[in-house]
Amino acid sequence: MLVFPEHRRSPPALHQIRPGMGASRGAVSRLEVRCRDAGVKMTDLRRVLLHGILEAGPGTTAVEIWKTLGMMIDGHAPSQGSIQRNLNLLVDRDILRRDVSSDRLWHYRVAPERKVALSITFVEAGTGRRIACNAPEVATVLRRVAAEHGLAVQGASIMVTSSSGYEMNAC
Repeated sequence: MLVFPEHRRSPPALHQIRPGMGASRGAVSRLEVRCRDAGVKMTDLRRVLLHGILEAGPGTTAVEIWKTLGMMIDGHAPSQGSIQRNLNLLVDRDILRRDVSSDRLWHYRVAPERKVALSITFVEAGTGRRIACNAPEVATVLRRVAAEHGLAVQGASIMVTSSSGYEMNAC
């Protein structure tokens, strides 16, 4: 009887990218920030994949990204299944855009960054008084929670009550 050992490859790491290959650090850093803001945990595989996506260029297929990663990395490239799962996640979180061509192939490119200002308003329960909140931390939390559920926040009104001894101030 043939025995197949359980062998799991370790995920690729950034130090495995060959010198002179890979995308610019600035472009990858901007995508990493977008991923974190969308609630995507940044693993070594995802960091390497971001390099591959940017290096392959816009409009490439998952196979072309896999081949690009194979040329970029010393050692083995991530499996096509791992790449596809992560591409699907990045599309779901609106970091990548997937277009379908006439030959029914999926082509990926970085989605344009949304620059929509989020309007957050606190509404005092007793009086109905509205207070604008401009705290970026609150917007970040709301975006992350919404992204975990596959949603995007357009605006938010949060019902609040004044606590004893504290007055409500605008954020």
